[in-house]
Amino acid sequence: MVSDETLKFLQDTGYNKDSYLDRLSKFKRRLEKIGVKYDVIRESNVDSLPATSTILALDIFALSKESSGAILNFLKRGGNLLFNYHFAYFQNKKIYQGSKLIEAITGLRYIKNVKNKKGLFFIPKILSPIMLSNEDAKRFDLILYDSIPLFESKENTPDAVLTNWAVTSTPMFDNKKVPMKQAGIVWHGLYGKGSWIYFSFPLYSFLDMPLNEFELLMKNITNYLNEPVSLAKYPYLDTKKAIFISEDTEYKYENLKRYATLAQKYGIDTTLFCVANLAEQYSDITKEVAAFSHIEIGSHSYSHTKISGENEKKVEKEIAYSKKVLEDITGEKVYGFRPPREEIDEKMIYWLRESGYLYTMERSKDYLLPKEEIPGLITLPRHGTDDYIYLINLDWDKDAILNQIIYETELLTSFNVLYTLSIHTHLLSYKNNINIVEKFFKYLQTRKDIKPLKGRDLAIRARQLKNIDLFYKKNLKNIFVNIENRNDTSVKNFTFRLYWHNLKKIGKISSEILNIKVEEIKRDKKEKFSDIRVKELKPNSVITLIIPYE
Repeated sequence: MVSDETLKFLQDTGYNKDSYLDRLSKFKRRLEKIGVKYDVIRESNVDSLPATSTILALDIFALSKESSGAILNFLKRGGNLLFNYHFAYFQNKKIYQGSKLIEAITGLRYIKNVKNKKGLFFIPKILSPIMLSNEDAKRFDLILYDSIPLFESKENTPDAVLTNWAVTSTPMFDNKKVPMKQAGIVWHGLYGKGSWIYFSFPLYSFLDMPLNEFELLMKNITNYLNEPVSLAKYPYLDTKKAIFISEDTEYKYENLKRYATLAQKYGIDTTLFCVANLAEQYSDITKEVAAFSHIEIGSHSYSHTKISGENEKKVEKEIAYSKKVLEDITGEKVYGFRPPREEIDEKMIYWLRESGYLYTMERSKDYLLPKEEIPGLITLPRHGTDDYIYLINLDWDKDAILNQIIYETELLTSFNVLYTLSIHTHLLSYKNNINIVEKFFKYLQTRKDIKPLKGRDLAIRARQLKNIDLFYKKNLKNIFVNIENRNDTSVKNFTFRLYWHNLKKIGKISSEILNIKVEEIKRDKKEKFSDIRVKELKPNSVITLIIPYE
């Protein structure tokens, strides 16, 4: 939509209206490149739009009172709106009304404007309409030269939140960390019979995104606004919030038993990445803890020395031989490898595949979920602060360390992003530092919605998830959701979210085949979505769920 009122406002206030038109032209060219069809309308045309339309109202700083009313009526009739930034901050030329219309549409409460000269980043909520659990979900760079408004909501969770580069915190403005509930910059919701999606950042931030990131966002958004339903798989098959806690055994190897015993006591699934030559020295301890039901043993190399760039014989020993040593001691297959110095090169990749590893965990990644970044190997992206950073930056303050661990857990899991806590035998597992770990485990016992998983379980789930496809079709009475499991194994408790925002209501969900057990584990009538669980998907099978609708 081109806003005549915004053009007048820019001209009257001495701003360059051509810049506004130029940004719209660039945005249109981007839509064309990704295959999104559109028509250009003026704000005076809103009343004549059918309720099946979607208005893209971007960088509209000024709007007439009549056009504001027309947009509200358009939403009430069932229209969709994508809008942004300082939408209609001015009405009828120069009458300042701030975020009044944004708040009227969204129900959000304006907090303040913030500006940061440094780069900003944001992460999307994985299980949201703008991401739909896509395995390419990533941390986005946010190019900003201006201040942006922040809002909060008592009822809605944002679809994206501002973070620092490491995705361990919300950003700092004026030397203060933005409260988690005020860091949202993308929101969606319903108004009348219509749907809206609001971005707090300006149009040029869309234009500065790499085209593939822009395409990922825009296609999900336009599908959500225009299709009767949207489908999103739970990011970890049967749970939407998972964490990965692991221990590296570099020094003080014997502390491994203290940590493993604690994990077993509190029922916390965890992975111990063992240096194999230390495991040989302490073979009794290694064998004992490997038998614990909540413990997985992975390899942290043979000697914990540099591998990347070394000769073939050295690389083979550190990767393949370390795996054999650990398997001989424990009697269990080793699936995971954590490289010293968090480095992996091509020679290492060859030996990781040759040795039969399933997954690795190395350095921080911009993607947010376990992913097959290297063909044949799942990478667990690291998104938490390692304990050596905690101990240095937080001056060994145990309460501060525990609070930060819990803060990162809550920040990342609330957006379905994998949180990882990497512990060392000579740091958090050392002497009474381990009390911090025990308190964290006690906290996790109070959070039944957060699931600690072993590395191999995360990797297996990621691979299975990639081989499950969801798609739908509909007739006049029913939505038919097809679930195709292309795995050679059965999948238990597969769960997905059905957004039915463009329907009045849905009925009881059933399977086309009688012996398939289906359960609607949650229905949110306000946001119009349902979480649906299928008890078992048979290997290489397709099932159809039937969902009546109005």
